[in-house]
Amino acid sequence: MTANWDVTYLLCFHTKSFRLVCVAATFCISAGLVTGPASAPCQPSNQAPASLTKAPPDPLACSRQVEIVDATTDAMVAALNRRGLAYKNRGELDCAILEFDQVIELKPESPEPFNNRGLVFLEKSELDRAIEDFNRAIYLKPDLAEAFNNRGNVYIAENELDRAIVDYDKALALKPDFAAAWNNRAAAYARKGDVARAVQDYNQAIRFKPDFAVAHFDRGIAYMHMADYKSAIAEFDQAIRLNPNFTEAFNNRGSALNANGKHDQAIENFNQAIRLKPDYAEAFFNRAVSFVSTGQPERAIQDFSDAIRLKPNYPEAFNNRGIVYAGMGQLDRAIQDYEEAIRLKPDYAIAQRNRVRAIAQKSERNRAVQTPGGVTGQE
Repeated sequence: MTANWDVTYLLCFHTKSFRLVCVAATFCISAGLVTGPASAPCQPSNQAPASLTKAPPDPLACSRQVEIVDATTDAMVAALNRRGLAYKNRGELDCAILEFDQVIELKPESPEPFNNRGLVFLEKSELDRAIEDFNRAIYLKPDLAEAFNNRGNVYIAENELDRAIVDYDKALALKPDFAAAWNNRAAAYARKGDVARAVQDYNQAIRFKPDFAVAHFDRGIAYMHMADYKSAIAEFDQAIRLNPNFTEAFNNRGSALNANGKHDQAIENFNQAIRLKPDYAEAFFNRAVSFVSTGQPERAIQDFSDAIRLKPNYPEAFNNRGIVYAGMGQLDRAIQDYEEAIRLKPDYAIAQRNRVRAIAQKSERNRAVQTPGGVTGQE
């Protein structure tokens, strides 16, 4: 069906790429005595949460505030810092910022709240403010490896890969066993196209932290870039063993199996990715590619349509659905899909070529079915 058409195979890492790891900073202090239950969440106060000695606490506990009976300023600062981290982990980013603001007000000479507030700004894509906070953390504590690592992540978000690598170098000079920094520097090298160097850094990340699921996942992506699908599958296997709910790992293992010609196994992995994340457009897309490869065009059409429903600005899905329609002889629908792909991505050469071919094929068909009276047949 697809031999005469250009198919776009979109793997997960083409959209989300390598996973970066940010690192929060915590305080090591003695806990004060606390009592009491709860008031409303997300309101700045001088009250600390109940759990002062574990970081971060259960996010559900962060909606509770407690009354300090006998706690030092350090205990208060540590508690607010942990509550800010819990809000961040729960996705309540503005609440997290309020907590870190209080910490900074109580202890402006401390680098940890600047580092942690910078993480929130990074998650909110407020990159300039994130840089300011990481700069301040580094000024206050020049040997804070976590702040260098996190600032490197901002530089990657800004596509300043060389500056990111410099910061990861500094983090690793300060903390040679810093697995997250090894992983993130590897991602920077991979984005620069130096996949072999990236694999070396992933090896180090895994050497220092063998249960580092993200590093196994990223090393699997690197192997896929090297067309070493067997090694990639082994890495995704390991990532899933360490994190059985690692949705992207199921999707990418499916992509590696698909590239290795194991389409039925690929479909099983895409099924699992979709079970874990029903709105995962890329997994629907990739499963559709497997359905094309196994001669199931109707199911491919359905999956490409679901991918488009979940992600309307998805030019590759329109292009590939057009290919399946063309293979089924539905050239008008194919041309509509190619045109939508081109509208979304005007420089999409593959879709442009496919559209030209479909129009030419439609013209040939119309000439072939032209009646003796001169009436041209239509689809």
